[in-house]
Amino acid sequence: MVARVGARVRRVGSRVNGRWSVVAAVAWRNVKLRYKSSLFGFVWTLLNPLLFLLIFLFIFSRAFPQIENYALFALTGLIFWSFFATSSAHILGSLVENAHVLRSLAVPPLVFPLAQLMAGLFNLLLSFIPFAAIMMAFDWEPQWSHLLIFPAVALFALFVFGISLFLAAMNVFFRDVGILWSALLPAFFYLTPIAYPPDLVPEDLAWIASLNPLYHFILLFREVLYLGEVPPMGMWLTTGAHAGVAMLMGWNMHRSLKRGYIANY
Repeated sequence: MVARVGARVRRVGSRVNGRWSVVAAVAWRNVKLRYKSSLFGFVWTLLNPLLFLLIFLFIFSRAFPQIENYALFALTGLIFWSFFATSSAHILGSLVENAHVLRSLAVPPLVFPLAQLMAGLFNLLLSFIPFAAIMMAFDWEPQWSHLLIFPAVALFALFVFGISLFLAAMNVFFRDVGILWSALLPAFFYLTPIAYPPDLVPEDLAWIASLNPLYHFILLFREVLYLGEVPPMGMWLTTGAHAGVAMLMGWNMHRSLKRGYIANY
């Protein structure tokens, strides 16, 4: 009995390990493909947030003189917004773009959305290099509370994956989903306090802003990195709830529609 259970556990472990190896391999392929025809390759991952930051400094820094170290304030939002926008777009199209593989090989469809998430997290990690350089230029001092960025990013990754998986499943059947999402992303950008302080939103409209999950995640990241403080428990519970709901939505949509993927590719 014990031997049979042990053998079953080893088989399951081997299967899980094999699938994650496939996810990692596909993720690395995705990273290389993104920069295959690029002259500067991975350097663009470092330059992209800096270029956006220069635009923000030129346009917004004088509009909000009350914000201390506006460069850090803006970059904290930009880095995570870039991860959200880029990863959601890539995950959304991952099932349709890899339809030829899913038709011909017995590969779980979830491999491709997960691989795109891992590629996005890799790019996010690289983007912290210029962020750290700018923080040191502003006499930044490391604090133990900065380590809380790891659970914060984990919650955000779950949120991004859940929303994107929901959209990816729908995109297999309705290709307009991708077009609609591309149109909505700029609106989400301006509705989220990335370039401006959250208290700029009028009090009578604050409840509308609070309905935006990105609003709460950006506040969480700024609390940890920009202010260097421990976020209150309510902030963790709010972002955790958003991540949990997003994952439930994404997983249930994927599970209910995946039987029809092959027929609709």
